[in-house]
Amino acid sequence: MRKTIIPTTQFLFNPRITNPENMPLTGPCFIYGNHSNYFDPFMINVGITQEPTAGVMTRDQFHKTLPRIFMDSIGIVPTSKYVPEPGIIRSVIRMIDQKRMIVIFPEGGRRWDGRPKPVIETTLKLFWKMKIPVHPVQIHGSHLSWPRWADHFRRASTEVRFMKPIQTSDFEDFETFSNFCKEQIRFDEYDPPKEAYPVSCKKPAAGIQRLLYRCPETGTSGTVFSPDGVHVFSRVAGFRYKMNEASRLVDGDGREHSVLDFYDSINEMPMTWFDSAERIVLQHNGSQIFKIDEEHQLLKLDKAIVELTDERLSIYMGSEKIHLPMDDIRYISVEQNHKISVTTPDKMLQFTLEGKSALQWQNYIDRLKNGEKPIKSL
Repeated sequence: MRKTIIPTTQFLFNPRITNPENMPLTGPCFIYGNHSNYFDPFMINVGITQEPTAGVMTRDQFHKTLPRIFMDSIGIVPTSKYVPEPGIIRSVIRMIDQKRMIVIFPEGGRRWDGRPKPVIETTLKLFWKMKIPVHPVQIHGSHLSWPRWADHFRRASTEVRFMKPIQTSDFEDFETFSNFCKEQIRFDEYDPPKEAYPVSCKKPAAGIQRLLYRCPETGTSGTVFSPDGVHVFSRVAGFRYKMNEASRLVDGDGREHSVLDFYDSINEMPMTWFDSAERIVLQHNGSQIFKIDEEHQLLKLDKAIVELTDERLSIYMGSEKIHLPMDDIRYISVEQNHKISVTTPDKMLQFTLEGKSALQWQNYIDRLKNGEKPIKSL
């Protein structure tokens, strides 16, 4: 890692360490922070030269042979997002006994828009129970240097800001401790310090359809696109902008507009039926289906049609039909931007959404679970 990934991280994002006096050099301790960029763990490691950190990472990365070998070798433990796993506690205790520095991102995944996500409370309870130092880290510029939705990174100089270490003994109760930990990483990454703004990117708009999955003017799904990775259009409206390296949309008069404002506007729109007669909200043909077994192995099944109605998620795989009622869906997460993982009381399934926005599927399932009903048209 020292000879390959760390130099790559330095070349791409030029991380600058501030408050180095707060940076741990050995364990046992926890290190946690905001997470928007694949390279966040390596940015944290740039200045930690005496020994590498260990950590906890989403299990989806461990289904590939080479990444699994690499992560096993440096002490990365796999976990499933949002799904309680007693074995993780045992692995963490073992790393503490080995006096490792353990990196955990308590939001459970990368931020889509740079704004704070809900923190997984069980992670903070783990910090509280282990009674070892907890080191917050703020990575300013992480989101803008490579937004989760984007195909390409931006040249930038990110700031890795080590905050004062937290001692659980300084807090009267868990609630106070939990709130303090959350506040350390509760900041909007879309507006970092000026020094952390990106300075160049050839195709900053490539991938924007993952975030802007509906036309902000008409609400039509799947119509926003970028033909050249720079300009952003809608196939059904006069939506025309040029994106700069800082993910701002610039109109014909040179005025900058926040891409987050457009994202918020499409999320405020009511859901509309894809097929009101069949009560279908979203549909995807040719989705690859996987099953995650009790040993957490990813088993490839078959291609299928996946449909989301207002009452259930249905998978039509040849003659086999799988129906997952909304009430049975306990956890849902986006993996690698194009896959959805769904957990019910008796199964864990994963399906691909090539050419579609996995973020839209996740948001719509959450909205349906909260009782929202689609309408025929805007």
